[in-house]
Amino acid sequence: MGLYEQIAEEGLRLASEMGIFGRNNSTDFTFNHFQNQLKQVKDFEVVSFEEVDLDTENPSLKKQFLLNIIYKQLPYDINLFVVESNVLDLDNYARINYIDENDVQLAKSESFYLESSMYFSTNVLESFHLQLKVLTALIPNPTVVVDFMPARLLSGQWAVFSSKLLTPPSPQYIYTIHGVFDEVDGEKIYWLHTHGLHRCGSVELEMIDIKNGVNELNGLLDAMVAKFIYEPANENEPFNIGYIGYDLNFTWVRWEEMVGQYPAEIPGGLQERSPEQENYGPCGIVYLLENDELYPPDVLAEDLKENPVYFIKNEETERMSALAYEQYDYYKKVFQQNYGNENWRFLIKLGLPIDEGEGNEHLWFDVTAINDDDTLNVILLNQPYQIEKYNQNDALVLPIEHLTDWLIYGPEKNYTPDSIYELFT
Repeated sequence: MGLYEQIAEEGLRLASEMGIFGRNNSTDFTFNHFQNQLKQVKDFEVVSFEEVDLDTENPSLKKQFLLNIIYKQLPYDINLFVVESNVLDLDNYARINYIDENDVQLAKSESFYLESSMYFSTNVLESFHLQLKVLTALIPNPTVVVDFMPARLLSGQWAVFSSKLLTPPSPQYIYTIHGVFDEVDGEKIYWLHTHGLHRCGSVELEMIDIKNGVNELNGLLDAMVAKFIYEPANENEPFNIGYIGYDLNFTWVRWEEMVGQYPAEIPGGLQERSPEQENYGPCGIVYLLENDELYPPDVLAEDLKENPVYFIKNEETERMSALAYEQYDYYKKVFQQNYGNENWRFLIKLGLPIDEGEGNEHLWFDVTAINDDDTLNVILLNQPYQIEKYNQNDALVLPIEHLTDWLIYGPEKNYTPDSIYELFT
């Protein structure tokens, strides 16, 4: 059975590997210290914890521990390694959230960091959340966290803040999309490909030989990945991610079957497909599927500029709503402190029942007041499609229980339920 079949039929996946850096070289990387840290944990049950002999000749690895835990009734085995920090160049890692530059410099001065390796369950976001919880339990005042699979540097303050929440972080933390281009005969040719999905029981996804609409296609690929994290599509089977006056149906084909149809020298072409370049693993090239025919996705370049509607999995809508509720007190506090001040604006998304059938239409509103009973005075920002009684610019009073998401525009940057920690740390 090949790798693609094992992914589809047996849930084959790679381990998720993340490292955490302490502060001021104050971490005691000993068994006794970590054992004491684990005794304070309430979010998961520690079944066993032990120091084991290193089974490697890598001189940068100094110690290894094995942690067995139960989290939400599922068992997890987590390997922990004490590693010399000089093996990493933190400047090589991309950033997805704000990191204090002083923390980055402190991380660079650390002698060692703690690396973790664990396999995700089928609930990817809960597993990712658990990995953060374990790392911040062991090193509770970190400078940065390195997520190796998407090659990303994360804020240590964000990791601590997020690990204390009940709701997992956004799917966007699971993966990254790399865009590589080259000029051929004066024309830019792009290759968009993901990193991070192999730990989720999915192939990585890519778009190759892209000549038009790279920004729109990056958004399209984002929408696909958001679906695959919850429900990967099988090889050569159609999947729908939205509509734009017509259904957006796609499929993926393993790169080994298709890459020979493209010039070998373009980004993502055969010349770049080698184990040494790490572009050789299970990966699906995405195609638009119309009437059983495959088309390159950049044929959609112009249409995608017309605000396509991408479907969001119910599980993701529920997660976003749960996080918005869990962080709502921060939103309310910032509103009370800053509403009416120049360059502050407060938006909220509410899911309101549609006129026909079941379900909600999710609409954005400007918030003009938060009342004592937690109803909201709001102004509707967009025209509903499925609710006839409301119109754009309507002034309404609505209950908070419809909350789906929120957004704060500040004088210098914006804040979401995921990033609001920046105002409170």
